[in-house]
Amino acid sequence: QREIGGLVTDGSVRDTDELLNYGFPVFSYSTTPRQGPAAMQPWACNVVINCGGVAVRPGDAIIGDQDGVVVVPAKVVDKVYSIAHGREVIEEIVKEELTKNPGPPGKYYPFLSGAIKLDSPLAKLLATKGITPENSNQFEGTKDW
Repeated sequence: QREIGGLVTDGSVRDTDELLNYGFPVFSYSTTPRQGPAAMQPWACNVVINCGGVAVRPGDAIIGDQDGVVVVPAKVVDKVYSIAHGREVIEEIVKEELTKNPGPPGKYYPFLSGAIKLDSPLAKLLATKGITPENSNQFEGTKDW
């Protein structure tokens, strides 16, 4: 109702089934059956906080999925997105290739962003899809971070 994207807490939550049914993403340290306080008020807004031992500043991007949550500092969010998106595109190409031509995934994995060797099977596969060092920061010698 208030267009909140989700909840991240280093505390506990309850009623996780209901939260999942709402489609409201919740990432917590643990779950509990105990009732919490009837009302909570923020102590401060738009200040640096610590959650799970990580500093979170106003404007930082918080990204979570079933594997966990990361905090991306606002000043590098565009660069991190570029790296992650480039990697995601490559992962989809590899998945498609292994579906069409089953074989050992080790032919293409592991790969480090910004360090794909030009003569590797992965680089050759990517070239067939138009992804080259000229248009990607995923290759050896092209990383810009």
